[in-house]
Amino acid sequence: MIELLKLSLVLFLLVFLIKRKIPVGISLFSGGILVGFLFGMPAPVILRQTVSAVVDGETLHLLSLVILIVFFGNLLRLIENLRDLTRALENLVKNTKAVLMMLPAVIGLLPMPGGALLSAPMVEEVGARRGLLPEIKTAMNYWFRHVWEYCFPLYPGIILSAALLGAVLWRIVAAQVVLTLAMIGLGVAFCTSKVKLSGRDTSFEDEPKKPFLLLVKSIWPVISVVMLNLFFKVDLVIALSLVIALLIFLRKVKLKDVLRILKQTVTFDVVALILGIMIFKNLLQTSGAVEVMPEQMMLLGIPKVAVTGIIPLTVGLLTGVTTAFVGVSYPILLPFLVPDQVDWGLVMLLYACGFMGVMLSPVHFCLILTKDYFRADLLKVYKLVLPPALLLILFALLLVILGYPWALIK
Repeated sequence: MIELLKLSLVLFLLVFLIKRKIPVGISLFSGGILVGFLFGMPAPVILRQTVSAVVDGETLHLLSLVILIVFFGNLLRLIENLRDLTRALENLVKNTKAVLMMLPAVIGLLPMPGGALLSAPMVEEVGARRGLLPEIKTAMNYWFRHVWEYCFPLYPGIILSAALLGAVLWRIVAAQVVLTLAMIGLGVAFCTSKVKLSGRDTSFEDEPKKPFLLLVKSIWPVISVVMLNLFFKVDLVIALSLVIALLIFLRKVKLKDVLRILKQTVTFDVVALILGIMIFKNLLQTSGAVEVMPEQMMLLGIPKVAVTGIIPLTVGLLTGVTTAFVGVSYPILLPFLVPDQVDWGLVMLLYACGFMGVMLSPVHFCLILTKDYFRADLLKVYKLVLPPALLLILFALLLVILGYPWALIK
């Protein structure tokens, strides 16, 4: 019981630091050091294990990957092809409700922070013409911008999950794609159904002659990276490097712009995040603290399903940061998730609860940005997104009870 209290103290420290706006990486590093001391590791051993985690090949690969993804997102922002993407979609689909879903969802394929603010002007352009309430536009933009977070392989949360589990990326994608489908369906049921149309049709007056080609031209970089990795088994670091180099060449991006993007990308927060997560995981394992959770939960009679859902949901709600719930929850719950082999049902439940916690968090950056952009009432927005969020958690729990993923990816 004392060991469980020690681990609870570590969790409290992590959440406290992250809520105080301390970078997630620094918070996790601090939590790892505290774990070492609380569980009786001598200072030289803590130092040695910290250095070992930093120079480990897996850590360096993960760091390279995340830096490339952030660079990729910043590059896509620089070349300004989002206007073409909007025009192509509106003139291909010809359905306002579908366009309101697709615009933020397509922007969601671009791995960049604050993406909800990029899709907000597009949703506003369509929604204003059709007389939509600010809360409806906020909910549509916010919800559908995030539908890919459960399975799209370029999201850092997915990549970090695979690294912490020691699993192949596509297995996480296969296990969690059901959550993306559920999120889309629940968004249609609870958000899109509230859309009451008035005003003019959505189509642009300057309709492009070939909207499909315009769509392909706008989205091909992202699709190329995914195809190289999932279908041709090219490592994501190599796939991203190839597509970035090709994009720079084809769009004639100047060297000064490349260097400026690089400066924006390789920040202290990004580097500290990856190093902090890997140090935290390493110290949890080497100190023996990682074995505390399953042993103590069994003694207290608490089901592992409940623990697997509650911890990431709580961290997600309190921090509003995906990498926070991933970095905190996976190392602590690893004995539950990988007793002998990966329990994909529990992995799916963990991510479902953690990310819905992030979506409902009042400190989630995208929620605040979107609400402010549309000048919406936050409580009215919550009335739209809370029911589908809770139902998604219940859906994930039901799947686990029914034995998901059955024989699908085992």
